[in-house]
Amino acid sequence: MRLFILLLLSLFSLGCASAPNRGGAPQKLEHVYLEPVTNRTSEEALDVIFTQVANDVFAEDPRFKVDLKPIPDVSLIVKPSVDSVSTTAVGFDRRDVAREYQLTVRATVKLIRYGYRKPLATFTIERYDFYDSYGTASEVEEKRKECLRRVGEQIFREVAERLYVESYKSVQR
Repeated sequence: MRLFILLLLSLFSLGCASAPNRGGAPQKLEHVYLEPVTNRTSEEALDVIFTQVANDVFAEDPRFKVDLKPIPDVSLIVKPSVDSVSTTAVGFDRRDVAREYQLTVRATVKLIRYGYRKPLATFTIERYDFYDSYGTASEVEEKRKECLRRVGEQIFREVAERLYVESYKSVQR
C-alpha cells in the first residue's frame, strides 16, 4: 500500500513538473509614448531642444517601439519635464575672465500606464556637461545649445536604460 502511494505521488509530482508554465515570465516593456517635454524654467526653447533629443534617443534605441499615439493596455507614457538649468563658471583665463562653464540640468520623468492618472514611477535625473566661451556671442550660444543637447542625450539614455532594466520591477505591476 505504501509503495502504491509513493508511486502515485512520484507520478503526480513528475506530471506537475513537466506541465507547461502558462503564466510565464512577464514581458519586457516595448511600447512607449513620449509626451513633449515640459519646460519649467525661464530658458526659452528648452522644451523644443529636449523633445527633439528625446525623440532621437528613443527612435535610435532598438529595444523600444515609439508609438505616435498611445495604445491602450500596451503603451507606457513617458512624461518628462526640465525643472532647472544652471550654469557655473569653472575655468578662467590669465586675466581672470570666465572661459569654461559647467551646465547642469535637472529633469523629472513620470512613467504612466496609458489610461491611468497615477504614475507607476517618478524619478529625478541631474546631469552636467561643459562648454567654453571662446568665439563670438553667436558661437558661444551655439556651444551652449550643443551642450544642452549632450546633457539631454545623457538624461534620455538613462531614462531608456531605467525603462528597460527595471521594467520587471515597476512597469509590469
